[in-house]
Amino acid sequence: MPMHTSTPITPLTLCPLIAQDVTLHPEQDPAPKDPVGLAYSFTVPAEPRSPAVARRTVRAALYAHGLAEFVDPALQAISELVTCGALFAPGQDLYYSLRWRDGVLRLVNWDPHSSHSDPAQAALCTGSRKRLLLLLACVVRECDGTWGISEPAPATEGTRVWANLPEAGAKSYGVRRC
Repeated sequence: MPMHTSTPITPLTLCPLIAQDVTLHPEQDPAPKDPVGLAYSFTVPAEPRSPAVARRTVRAALYAHGLAEFVDPALQAISELVTCGALFAPGQDLYYSLRWRDGVLRLVNWDPHSSHSDPAQAALCTGSRKRLLLLLACVVRECDGTWGISEPAPATEGTRVWANLPEAGAKSYGVRRC
């Protein structure tokens, strides 16, 4: 029978007060399995490779926090959010975030595309964005979640699009219901 030895792990830090020995066994995953700490935010350029970067970072964060059941719907959702943002604000920075709260995974994308002063133009722009996000709407509906577009207030710029994926819905995502 092979003998398991413990490997002390010390977090990387320059502060000697933070360093603590953590004993791990080889079969243990050093990543936290606590979704409560899931709160990440990123800025990516509005360019064609950014949805792939967003998918990779979201996937890594979900696995690191023990939320593998969210991977399929979350990757589809973040891809749609970042792609739409890139199309509305080409060449600018997009901000996206991933948060866990009360059994719900929240994905948000903010782009600097400002509101239009003419209500007809604003409605046309919002309608175009909603049509672009039809696949997102389907993913969110399949997860029994919610999504929306927050129009900028008069004193702010940009548009925020968000999706909430509840845990029960994410677990059943892609399962055929006859």
